[in-house]
Amino acid sequence: MKLTKEKMKLIKEFIKTIDKDIKIRQSKKFECDIYEEKIYITTKKPQYFYDWLLSKIDFKPNWFIIAILHEVGHIMTNTEELQDNREMLYGLYSLAYKTKEINEKEINLKYFEIPAEYEATMWGVEFYKNNFKLCEEVAEMLGMWD
Repeated sequence: MKLTKEKMKLIKEFIKTIDKDIKIRQSKKFECDIYEEKIYITTKKPQYFYDWLLSKIDFKPNWFIIAILHEVGHIMTNTEELQDNREMLYGLYSLAYKTKEINEKEINLKYFEIPAEYEATMWGVEFYKNNFKLCEEVAEMLGMWD
């Protein structure tokens, strides 16, 4: 499902409250180009991410908003050390997945524990908690799912 122009405008306005330089585009999955400060979003729920997240926190954020905030968190928490570590660990996990040492669920769960991923997620969680009313209102205005 593609987001309407109105919904994209609302999402862009929401992101501008965090950082006016971050650009946002629709895509087939949630991603972030840290160096271009560009966020890619989708309406496809990142189920492994959301399930993992709910096991780590004490509230239930809107999955769409927290997925966006996770991507913003990459920009807000990025360091060269985190990126180098992320590349190394993801390479190891990918190899383990390709050689069938771990399955799809296991690689996803390991991925979210990579420090760069974890830091981005926790940045998003803190933003959500500190701006709970705003995040919930944006989710409601978007008509976003659970």
